[in-house]
Amino acid sequence: MTGSSADTIGRSQRPLALHRSRLQPPRPLVPPVSRRALVEKLLHTSAPLVLLSSPAGWGKTMVLKEWSESDPRPAAWLQLDPSMNDQVLFLAYLLGALGEVVPLDAATSSLLASPMPPVHERILPLVCDKVADARPFLLVLDNAHAVEDVACWRILAEILMTLPLGGQIALASRDAPPMALARMRASGALAEFGVEDLAFSASEARELLEAQRGGLDAGAVERVYEATEGWPAGLYLASLAGRDLPAAEWSAHVRGDQPDIAAFMGDEVFGGLPPERREFLSHTSILDTLSADACRAITGLATAADELERLARENSFIVRLDDTGLVYRYHRLLREFLRAELARRSPAGAQRLHRLAADWFWGCGEPEPAIRHWLQAGDVAAAAGAVAGSWMGQWRAGRRETVRRWLGWFSDQEILDDKALTLTAGWVYSALDDAELGERWGRAACTLRMDDQPSPDGAASLLASQTLLRATLAPDGIGRMREDAELALSLESAGNSWHVEALDTLGTARWLSGAPRTAIHPLEQAAKEGLAFNPVAELVALGTLALVYSDMGEWTAAGLCSDKAARRQDELKYGSSRRTLPMFLAQARVAAHRGGGDVPAMVARVDAMLGTMVPHRWMEILAGVLLGEVCMETSEPALSQVWVNRARQAISRYPDSGMLKNRLDRLEAAVASARILQPLSPAERKVLQLLPTHLTEDGIAQELFLSRNTVKTHARSIYRKLDVRSRAEAVEKAKRLGLL
Repeated sequence: MTGSSADTIGRSQRPLALHRSRLQPPRPLVPPVSRRALVEKLLHTSAPLVLLSSPAGWGKTMVLKEWSESDPRPAAWLQLDPSMNDQVLFLAYLLGALGEVVPLDAATSSLLASPMPPVHERILPLVCDKVADARPFLLVLDNAHAVEDVACWRILAEILMTLPLGGQIALASRDAPPMALARMRASGALAEFGVEDLAFSASEARELLEAQRGGLDAGAVERVYEATEGWPAGLYLASLAGRDLPAAEWSAHVRGDQPDIAAFMGDEVFGGLPPERREFLSHTSILDTLSADACRAITGLATAADELERLARENSFIVRLDDTGLVYRYHRLLREFLRAELARRSPAGAQRLHRLAADWFWGCGEPEPAIRHWLQAGDVAAAAGAVAGSWMGQWRAGRRETVRRWLGWFSDQEILDDKALTLTAGWVYSALDDAELGERWGRAACTLRMDDQPSPDGAASLLASQTLLRATLAPDGIGRMREDAELALSLESAGNSWHVEALDTLGTARWLSGAPRTAIHPLEQAAKEGLAFNPVAELVALGTLALVYSDMGEWTAAGLCSDKAARRQDELKYGSSRRTLPMFLAQARVAAHRGGGDVPAMVARVDAMLGTMVPHRWMEILAGVLLGEVCMETSEPALSQVWVNRARQAISRYPDSGMLKNRLDRLEAAVASARILQPLSPAERKVLQLLPTHLTEDGIAQELFLSRNTVKTHARSIYRKLDVRSRAEAVEKAKRLGLL
């Protein structure tokens, strides 16, 4: 994947900036009702994973907060949100929380900030070792349903398995997370608390209602409690809405379902406010979190900070998210009511507010909320431009799932209507793990008519970006790959990462087309420029150079390039990815030639990489051929046959594989010869020579002066030795083996 010329990839990356408010529990502005009975149950729960699961408004957050404050163990807190559906960002916040209770290695932050974070290779092992050696602690993950990415939950599962004895992870979620809950439930590793556990008791309901309005008779309390069925949010919001009504009138109108409670609260609380206060609430409800600056930007009120403080003092439906008093959010049910009312009363006004919010977030360097607000404003073009201009920065920071999620916010037609966004989809989806999406959007981006308009992500133009993408994917074969790479290089100016990528691709294309000596110069230039502009491309160049030199028999040069690539990867703290495939292939090949190193482990590493990505077709063929050769060199013809089969399957669907086809044919012949335990007898060879003809078995028998049964016996023996099932297969394989 390429980098932007405006913002090149440096040797070290800055740690991810975390919102500190996500690393602490929200602060209620009124004293909450103690849930002591439930907290006692939690305190005596020994299961490593504790799950509090219920719909919104059942008090999960406050229960966990009270538990963490009552527990003698050190506790850490993380409020999850949808932006964390990316394993790199999720892990960054998870480490931020764990750092409060576990002495983590400082190296983990720098590792996580690299363009290809070695999450599973280095970061998680470091973290798990520290977690295992830590004192028992409690880690709370609130709002867990906001994260749906399975990769994130795999990370948490690994950490869960290494918890110290007495350590626990607690989740508050609206639904079950994608973890092996059934297995944990059966083994006693999971403790679950649901609606029945979270519901207020009658005494807790009375305590809440008395605290809010007082003077209630037992009948009113009982009516409200029965109507809400102990639903904490229902009790809480009903008490707010009925604060100024007579008890009998108020309790008679309370309903237990969320829409009725929200509407009742909206009518009674929202409707009773001054017009300017109602407008402030309505307009700022489009924001997920409230800060004075954000509220000022969309309302135009210079006194936005004062208004937030006033709401915090006078009302109980605003939640403080941190200790500073600078970040708030509205109660979810009130926010939903306000948004619905705003959309109903003034759709155009809501769009205008979203546009103002988008502009403000974009100016603050926060592309994700800006993109969401532009889309809610109906400004698809602005949102598309933001994605096309921002995806590269996210990609370089390893946040691939963030970019995938952004693209998922657009319809197919909206992507196709914007050329820059179509190119973004082509680059992104073709580098992820969905073959169907990669093929579809790669083809769309490569065939859409482009022009010389500047590309938002730093390429010289949309045409230059498209040409390089087409050369990288090479959907039409190696010959066209070389033509596109030549053109891509001519369209880019030197001194930026796109130019380095073009050099890499051209060198690879020349090598694969059968001209290894002409590949050396662009690859050496890519390694040199990559050092300054694109270290990822530097690794690609060094790995490919090692493969080129090994093809030419210059093993000393091949070893030097391979060893340098390995050192650079270690210096840069990069993990494995599609981009590092040539480097790993070169390491296996050089090690096999040297006769040292753990070659089977190197082959297994590449196999694992291929299993977690969808390689471009030419990469799939290349890996099969090279690893098949490596296995032959280490005297493993059976394993080599596996790679031959994989390469043969891929090459059958590819229009032009350059020098790889002849190479695969030679490898297959060598493997087959090595695996034939019994060579063909002279008589069998005579029969084999006649199998490609039109002669029947009787005809072959007459030609060779043999009986028909003898010919059938020889044919069966040939099929067995060649490992085929039919005459046609025997002919085809014998031709590949050079026996015909």
